Amino acid sequence: MVSTPRPDSRLSGTIWVMGALLAASIEPIIVKFGFRGHLSPWHLFILKSVFAALLCTAVCLLFKLKLANREQLRKLLLPSLLLIGTNLFTMFALYYISAVTVITVVTTTPALVAVLNQRLGRDQLDKLFWPGFWLSFLGVLLSIELSQFMVQPLGLLLMFGAVITSSFYRVQMERLTDEISPAVASACTMAVGAIFSLAIILPFNFDMPANAWYFGIWIGIAAGLANIAFLYAINTVGATRISVITMLQRPLLIVAAALLLKEPVTIPQMIGIVLVIAGTGMARVTRLRPEGETYAAAS
Repeated sequence: MVSTPRPDSRLSGTIWVMGALLAASIEPIIVKFGFRGHLSPWHLFILKSVFAALLCTAVCLLFKLKLANREQLRKLLLPSLLLIGTNLFTMFALYYISAVTVITVVTTTPALVAVLNQRLGRDQLDKLFWPGFWLSFLGVLLSIELSQFMVQPLGLLLMFGAVITSSFYRVQMERLTDEISPAVASACTMAVGAIFSLAIILPFNFDMPANAWYFGIWIGIAAGLANIAFLYAINTVGATRISVITMLQRPLLIVAAALLLKEPVTIPQMIGIVLVIAGTGMARVTRLRPEGETYAAAS
């Protein structure tokens, strides 16, 4: 059975998607600047986790959202662990490879999410979904300057680990955000990450440099905002569709650099941008309603 979209689902979905893309694009850049300041991935991970949790909790309190009950907290435990894994994998991958390479590897996430949701009976993939996905992936590759692409085995291995944990996280949260507010779910998962960081990692990393706080705060803010926006987008348009749309992240960065920094855009990059836009438009998916599950909205 196909779910019926709310009248405002497309508008709200677009807003949340754009917010998630913006915040998610900022985070890896700040992390790389932190590494240039000779900061440890452990220090940045600890501070990111703590400040992201504080920001998400503040959002819940500001809007007077009902806190999760014990049963909901139990359901959020697995996604919380998956998010910790994703954040750790990504943080250390950025230590070894460039942000451009990280963003490129992340573009493989929609493929795994689509397979998982299709097998679970949550999505029906359009006949042009896979041609659209591969067209977008080709566009992302064309938009990258080879000089910026770093192939380091350990970094790539860590990033593919992040793709796996992130894919399962998205699939889990698509279901759970129907019964738990995305902001509350984000606050709970981030809180588990903060507790893990303070209890397990901090005891071995007490020597926190002064400049780590500056980067940690901003990384935490970007991560918190990105997660809240991302969960609202998942709930509105679905995990598979939002995963495909995030492939626009690299072309958006190119356009922003051209407009704001006056950086030249090459012909392969222009072709890549066109292919990504065309591919994301082709890779359509219909959200289904498996027996026993309800969805708030559809794409």
